[in-house]
Amino acid sequence: MKKEIAKGALIGGVIPLLFVGLLYFSFYLFDKTITDQVLSSGLLFALGINALVMKFYFKKDKDYSARGIMLASFVCFIFLVVKFVIYD
Repeated sequence: MKKEIAKGALIGGVIPLLFVGLLYFSFYLFDKTITDQVLSSGLLFALGINALVMKFYFKKDKDYSARGIMLASFVCFIFLVVKFVIYD
């Protein structure tokens, strides 16, 4: 059971990192500077993608993997709130 939660948490953590990395790469490619507003919007969009993936795992009856994705989403959301709302 714990292995499935860890697998889900890994999937849930990789999706926002890949999306933000793609965002940084696209801004670097077009020689633009990325702002905090764009970065926070990108993280929220990545959390939406996490929600879709989590829904897919719940439908396939892989509840523990979906819980891991949910756990990673909560961690990303707490990071988002702390970095962009509290300390901004």
